[in-house]
Amino acid sequence: MNPKHILLSVCVVLLSLSSASAKSWRGIEPLRSTRADVQRLLGPPVDDKSPYMWIYDFPEERVFINFSSGQPCEEGLPGGWKLPKDIVVSIDINPKAERKWAEVLTPGKNYNQIRAAHTQHVYYVDSEEGITFTVMGDFVQSMKYGPTAKDKGYSCSEYKYAAPVAQGAELKRIDQAAFDSFGNVSYEDAQARLDNFAIQILELKKEDPKWRGYIVVYAGRRSYLGAAQFKANCYKNYLVRVRKMDPASLFAADGGFREEMEVQLYLGRSDYYPPVFLPTVSPKKATVIRRRLKSCADRLQ
Repeated sequence: MNPKHILLSVCVVLLSLSSASAKSWRGIEPLRSTRADVQRLLGPPVDDKSPYMWIYDFPEERVFINFSSGQPCEEGLPGGWKLPKDIVVSIDINPKAERKWAEVLTPGKNYNQIRAAHTQHVYYVDSEEGITFTVMGDFVQSMKYGPTAKDKGYSCSEYKYAAPVAQGAELKRIDQAAFDSFGNVSYEDAQARLDNFAIQILELKKEDPKWRGYIVVYAGRRSYLGAAQFKANCYKNYLVRVRKMDPASLFAADGGFREEMEVQLYLGRSDYYPPVFLPTVSPKKATVIRRRLKSCADRLQ
């Protein structure tokens, strides 16, 4: 290692996780700094195979720096940024040594604490500075520098939820782990999947009545008019009529368009935020056949 790299490593060690109180990380600021700024401050990455992410290995942490693609916003697609290419969007930091959260987080700061729905992680979020700490037990697992609360206007569009957010919901993490997912299968195959889904919900509701189920259907790039909502309603009606489930504990939603038709089944509770829609195809790029499905047994295109 040459002297320049040794000096850089020493600087990196000194500027460790404990310096996490400012939204600028080692001189790099999401939505302001460029790829050129990153190379000037940190040198070349150890991995630059991805066009949108550079990886750096430092003595105490591994860092993933994510860049904007420069692609224009597309109608109906959430996420993305109104930014030119090669602007830093976020910085993900994974420490190599265990650090207690009490040593890393700023004392006295009022973080928004978010408990994960299906894991033991707790997220400490400072939305004003755009910093999120992932904590499990007493230790920090990772931290993320991202856009601040004032940077909302740079986002292409906001995410939409699969159901209204219940009043008083406190667990705000969006848990994207679906209970099950499947494609354009026969109605009989879908019923078998729904039976397993119903069993799981009913078991959970024995311990806590807050549990509920979400059925999100994405239409394919080529699909019939209103097919996604039609199928979602079919699946909910099957669970209500055949499996005698409470309709108030089931939500059926049209998630938008993807390359291929897809159904996702989620478990959640009334005090969890609902899952978000994650379409990948803009409605403007989808081919909608001006004919509606007539039977739940009909296949989507």
